Amino acid sequence: MGLFGGDQPVALITLTCIAAVTAMASFAIWPVFLVQLGPSWGLSNTQIGWISGAYFIGYVLATPLLVGLTDSIDAKRVFVGGSLAAALGSAGFAVLADGFWWAAICWGIVGAGLAGTYMPGLQILNARLPDDKRIRAVPFYTSCFGIGTGGSFFLNGHLLIHFDHEVAAWMGAIGGLASASLVMFLVRPQPVQPVASSPRRHPLDLRPAFRNRLALGYIFAYGAHTYELFAYRGWSFAMFVFLGAKSQPAMSLPMITTLVSLLTLTGMAASIIGARYCQIYGRHRVITLVGAVSASFAVLSALALDGPVWLALTILWIYNICIMLDSGALTAGTVTAAAPEERGALLAVHSMIGFAGGALGGPAVGLMLDMGGGETQTSGWFWAILVMGSGSVIVALIQWRFWRRRGLGE
Repeated sequence: MGLFGGDQPVALITLTCIAAVTAMASFAIWPVFLVQLGPSWGLSNTQIGWISGAYFIGYVLATPLLVGLTDSIDAKRVFVGGSLAAALGSAGFAVLADGFWWAAICWGIVGAGLAGTYMPGLQILNARLPDDKRIRAVPFYTSCFGIGTGGSFFLNGHLLIHFDHEVAAWMGAIGGLASASLVMFLVRPQPVQPVASSPRRHPLDLRPAFRNRLALGYIFAYGAHTYELFAYRGWSFAMFVFLGAKSQPAMSLPMITTLVSLLTLTGMAASIIGARYCQIYGRHRVITLVGAVSASFAVLSALALDGPVWLALTILWIYNICIMLDSGALTAGTVTAAAPEERGALLAVHSMIGFAGGALGGPAVGLMLDMGGGETQTSGWFWAILVMGSGSVIVALIQWRFWRRRGLGE
């Protein structure tokens, strides 16, 4: 069952990207509604941050099985299961979430659903496209994460204005069901062909990734990148609410919703551009320089909080672009470094380490806010942004080491 396969690459890439975006309808439920539910449930900023982190903990726990399975079974089946898990978690959030524990558990299930759609979606393309088209498709597919997050922020920001979190969670569940249906009925099955010269690998055997030193350089850098990215994404709505309250006149919630949505969409374009520059000038060199520039803009963003709101927003916007410039390039680096029969294992470790970083980003920001006086204090956000920026410092150091030892990078 399915209409599109590797003989129709444009249609297949487009369909897979649409399904990935639709599956992420639930992504911004907590980042948006935390400004309402945090005070309502009496949560500290650190607890709010751990609920944000639960999403990525669920992702990390599910990734070894779900992404590793794509070396053994058709990634289409894994994607459908992941979409249904995201729908189940969203429905649970609507029905059960009334405080820290149930919110964290249900949000963790939604994150596990993402583990079954994000990298398995990439594996749908990897298994069906020839090498040249696959490498070109990677930055487009990974940039769809930006479209998915932007669309989710736009949807949930407007739901915050007119409805409660239960309606938003049910909308997220509908998105998961729609995504599962798209892939189930429109993507052509592709049985996994074992490589004759290689023994069949158990789905949970991730050792090939740890033997590949080149891939590990991209993987650990991706962990630091994802820590910073999701620290920013998870708290961006609350941060813009803080800045909007300082503005004269104060910014409305629809305006903040639009700004945060556009912020994530410009990040998508930055990911594609960054990957293209890596192909021209060398991946290690470009990622090193991007990390250094991104860390510099983190410092400038923190310093700008005391200045005019328009200036702070502008610098934060540039900082967001810098964070995203190496996103697709890091994943493309892992894909390029992987042998075809081991690609699922490498992408599983890539996702696990990456989103383990993402699990720490939200709590780290929440802790800094609590130590700095709360989410209404400039001092709290100052230290929170500096803690975010440490991710880019680590990315730059890792890739600089590889640049020195291996040259520019492929």
